Amino acid sequence: MQSFIRRFSSVPLGHSIALLILPTIFLITSIILKLDAGPSWLWSNLDPDYWYLFDSLNMVNLNWPQHIAHPGTTVQFIGAAMIKLLFPLTPADQINQIVLANPEHYLMLISRVLLSLNIAALVFIGVTGYLTFKDVIGAMLLQMGPFLSQLILKHSLHVSPEPLLVTVILVLGGVMILALRPGQLKSHCNTYALTFAIIAGFGMATKITSAGLYLMPLFLLGRVRPIVLYCFASILFTVIFTLPAAGSYPKILEFISIITLSSAHFGTGDQTIINLSSYPGNLWNVSSRPVFWVTLIVSLIMIAWVGLKRREKDLVLANTILALAGLCLAFVAQALIVAKHPAGHYMIPALTASALGFSLIYLLIKALCNPTGNAFRAIRAGFLIFLLVLAVFQGRTIYKLDKELIHRATAVQTINESIYSECARIYFWPTSNPLYALFLASWNTDNSFADVLQGLYPGQSSVFITPKGVVKGMVNSRDIQSIANNYPCIYVRGSAPFVDPGKYILPFSDRAFSKISRMKTCHTGDESIFTWGIDCKIESNR
Repeated sequence: MQSFIRRFSSVPLGHSIALLILPTIFLITSIILKLDAGPSWLWSNLDPDYWYLFDSLNMVNLNWPQHIAHPGTTVQFIGAAMIKLLFPLTPADQINQIVLANPEHYLMLISRVLLSLNIAALVFIGVTGYLTFKDVIGAMLLQMGPFLSQLILKHSLHVSPEPLLVTVILVLGGVMILALRPGQLKSHCNTYALTFAIIAGFGMATKITSAGLYLMPLFLLGRVRPIVLYCFASILFTVIFTLPAAGSYPKILEFISIITLSSAHFGTGDQTIINLSSYPGNLWNVSSRPVFWVTLIVSLIMIAWVGLKRREKDLVLANTILALAGLCLAFVAQALIVAKHPAGHYMIPALTASALGFSLIYLLIKALCNPTGNAFRAIRAGFLIFLLVLAVFQGRTIYKLDKELIHRATAVQTINESIYSECARIYFWPTSNPLYALFLASWNTDNSFADVLQGLYPGQSSVFITPKGVVKGMVNSRDIQSIANNYPCIYVRGSAPFVDPGKYILPFSDRAFSKISRMKTCHTGDESIFTWGIDCKIESNR
């Protein structure tokens, strides 16, 4: 470590500044996007952010987390640790009151912690790349990971596994780069195997669907013994990093078993593991992003070309080929895993790792050229131009994403709910309302803190429809007929399928409301409003 620090202190000032450019841009961009995305209670933001806040509070209360689908234990623990550090001597029941009275503040703080980890990881991979290859272009290519897809930037704003997976992939890539140095694997193979295992275990405890990416070091480790060590240690560290959720192990294992055996989303469908009729199409869809398949195809071409051109005696070059081969293996495995339950954001780890592929391709091509020849200079100039073009193109993508987030947040602000203050207010998914976000988080975490919420927000006019169609208040079930009898008007907010002129499929029976008046509707953005006994109006609450 001291040697590493000494080497970093010798980096020229200009190159040091260059290695801070992309981390700084990511920091500024993330802050702006987060602010423009609006509050976390927006329907487009609350899943799964609020769930993670509630399970962080569960950990503060020394209870097991209940939302274990990812399993996400690392994110839950980071949130819990941050909250407890803010209130080290405060009793848990008081912490619950403080946090749930102002959840947006604490979600923002946790989000900033996750952002800080990403910034640190970007600096780390840039520095390791520069110190290993003495090439600032290759190092900056490594730092492009979070910028390679709008999907990465969008999901990195959440309190969820995705921003932490970006950190995991950047750190994994940085350690792989360090392992490429001459003599490293020969002298410290077991140390690297254990280091890779710690990273892989942390990543799988964060989100099990990222498992394919942790095949990246396999070819680099090379021999059977370190590979076996890596595999067993990865499982061990996955268990260690999920220990804060040990009481939920039965639920975690049951969920993993269900989604493994089932052929459709979240354990639905036949128990055939995959749906043979849809799987090929799903595989194509999840791997169709240019940054994914371009990296994969070019990497395979480079491996074949270099393998035929040189029976490698250059150890660094040979290790670089092995690292690139591991990346290709991981890409294929990740696509095969995600195609089972296709969702674009499940590919975020692979999209982030594409930057490692770009850098390794650049270093391989450069290594094949005479370092004093024109081809060498042309390669460096070409990849510098590629880096700049990529930065400009992604800058436009970021601008477009920001406009989309502003539009969505603004649409929500056009709804002024105060004009419906005398009405019973019913919310169903997807809708944007602070109380609904709190209710849904409680419901998704086995009714965590429902009594606390009832005390903090005692109003009886807010009613919520669970994803299973149950009508509830914060704690107790509610009756639609009783609601119709006790309120002069009804206000319903959500997004219901439209079937015929003036007819929508609501997630509950609204027959009792027809005695009040005929239903009226109005729309804004992705949400709709349905009213009985009062005009439906969209008025700005600004």
